[in-house]
Amino acid sequence: MAERPTRGPAVRRNGTLQSCEPCRKAKLRCDHARPVCGRCITKMITTRCFYHPAPMTKGIASNQTSPIRPSRGLVNAQPRSNASSPTLAVESTRLGANLEPTPELPGYLGATSYSAVLTEHRSDLPFEMDSNMVTDTSVKSLDPDRLRAGIELLKLLYDFPIYDVLIRKFYTRKGIIVVPITIVEAIIESIRNTFDGLDIGSDIDAQFQALVYQISQNTSRPLSPHGSMTVHEYYASFTGKNLRWEALGVVLSGSGISLMSTSDNDPDLVQAAPSSEARERLRAQIVEASSICLGFCDQASSINELLGFAQYNDVMLKTQHYGDSSYQAWRRLSDLSATVYAAGFHQESSQVEDCPFFLRQWRKICFASAFYADKAIATFVGRPPFINYRYCTLTPPMDLNEDVLVAGGEDLARSISSLNMDGWNSQKQNYRVSMIRLRFLFSVYRDQALEIALGTCDDWDLVQKSHQIIEKARATLEAAPHFIRYDVQGQDEDEESYASSFSSLHMYLDYLYTIFLLQRVLVKRTNTGQEALIDTSRQALSIVIRIGSECEPCMDLNRHFSWIILYYGVPCASVLTLELLHQTQEIGPHSVVLPRAEIIRNLSVFLSCLSWVPRPTYGNYQTCKEAEKKLSHILDQIIDPQPIQRDVFNDVTSGLDSFLDWYNPSNWDFNAEYLSSTDGFAFSRV
Repeated sequence: MAERPTRGPAVRRNGTLQSCEPCRKAKLRCDHARPVCGRCITKMITTRCFYHPAPMTKGIASNQTSPIRPSRGLVNAQPRSNASSPTLAVESTRLGANLEPTPELPGYLGATSYSAVLTEHRSDLPFEMDSNMVTDTSVKSLDPDRLRAGIELLKLLYDFPIYDVLIRKFYTRKGIIVVPITIVEAIIESIRNTFDGLDIGSDIDAQFQALVYQISQNTSRPLSPHGSMTVHEYYASFTGKNLRWEALGVVLSGSGISLMSTSDNDPDLVQAAPSSEARERLRAQIVEASSICLGFCDQASSINELLGFAQYNDVMLKTQHYGDSSYQAWRRLSDLSATVYAAGFHQESSQVEDCPFFLRQWRKICFASAFYADKAIATFVGRPPFINYRYCTLTPPMDLNEDVLVAGGEDLARSISSLNMDGWNSQKQNYRVSMIRLRFLFSVYRDQALEIALGTCDDWDLVQKSHQIIEKARATLEAAPHFIRYDVQGQDEDEESYASSFSSLHMYLDYLYTIFLLQRVLVKRTNTGQEALIDTSRQALSIVIRIGSECEPCMDLNRHFSWIILYYGVPCASVLTLELLHQTQEIGPHSVVLPRAEIIRNLSVFLSCLSWVPRPTYGNYQTCKEAEKKLSHILDQIIDPQPIQRDVFNDVTSGLDSFLDWYNPSNWDFNAEYLSSTDGFAFSRV
């Protein structure tokens, strides 16, 4: 074999050897051989291997004019001042032109992957092996339809002056919000600076077109954190000139969630969209814009925690807009689960290497939130979860103040050392991560409960397994700080308002519902534990009713409350209603003594909630109406028993059973003949 001719390597200004363009762009180690490096020979891309004399310089951009089209957004464009930042250079945007080629990373590769053997024996190899094996792929082009969609998306955001206002309101509420606020603030500032840098006196369409290409190019490049990366360096990797579609998706979906719960009387919203029809169109536009953003991310195939945050927010947004049983939400949940696995967020060991501490914590938050959403939606639709706890490292994020986490240094070290043995902060502060941490811990037990409720195997030790899960969940609750526990702090009706107690109340309700699921399985399969199931149902229903009686005046929580009613309330109310019906129709004595007056009173209030909470524009409207109709029919028969034929009685009870079938957890069907397949209930977990 002929020897490859070589030439002395070039030296950069900082004294390091110059890398060829494919290695430089992929951030891979180059052997600096001339005229073709060894890595490019191995990858069989010798025709692309060259050493650019000035790789960081750019050619003069060509300007391409096109007529300015008025934005089709709901909101009229607001005057924007020209900032001192330079106007965005309009690059060549020939339709169909390829984006800059970039290698595609395969993501997390586990113990059974094709590379596992060599990776595990890396120290035994006589050469250095890259931690990320790169597959060379041709980068897809931006077709005309995608380009137009990107331009319209940017115009919608440009003409949507209250997105930052909605985000600010979103983070001032007492809900459980996943994306760290410092990330969102950095993105919003970047978007504002980018839009202010546009020259509104020249071809605005051409500038938006160039911006679409720039953002798409940025998104096609992987985020590459390193152990010594600072928070500001991390922000810079997806803001400013590095702005990415994932970042825009985080803001759009977050503002959309806030928009769903913002009252129609809110002055900022009224100014942006004066009529109720305009507000509904705006909500639909934001939902669609969030989907377009994630569609661009799918094309780029770059996997990172920012994408996970955007997908999580989008799941929440779609469940509120379309309903929990909607295929749109279920499909996005599968995308989120795929990102969690492909990024390796489910394995703590994959996050330690060359990753700063703050980012490891944020990735844990991303995983914990995806894990929770997966279990909650899987519970409702009665399908196996996407993320199985048996394949995951179940370490929750640390209970740390976000400002301290970002600041780092000695303050962070002191905060970590002050955590108690269970990992909770000792300052008695309910940080945003505190509830994320608690609901993740409860979600692990929900996953175990779903294995029993949805599984096909008849376990001989079913009773023992169920009781073990219940006891572990109870121990986890008791280990949590008192200031975030509703069962300790929130029992007094006058002690706390909805705004300050809702998260704790919600978590306690979720804890009770896991116990409820297991107790139902025991009733079905062993015919034991009826009294315990009734007690849990009564307690959960009373909490649902309390939530409905307390609201923040500045928020429209009907979408959120309708989800709580259907997700937690209807199953518990159905158990109580069926038991009352059976005891009314059958002569006693009965094994369970019911507080009949209390249950009937609470069921009446609950049915009232079912009647007024949903609106015709909500995805869960029809579901609430069907549940109200069937439960009301049964309650009428309980309160005022009428002699009826046996076949009529069977029709009534079988109608409820076939609709809800709460005694058969593996056979729930919310898309039966009684329901439209497109109707579900809003899953607002924020």
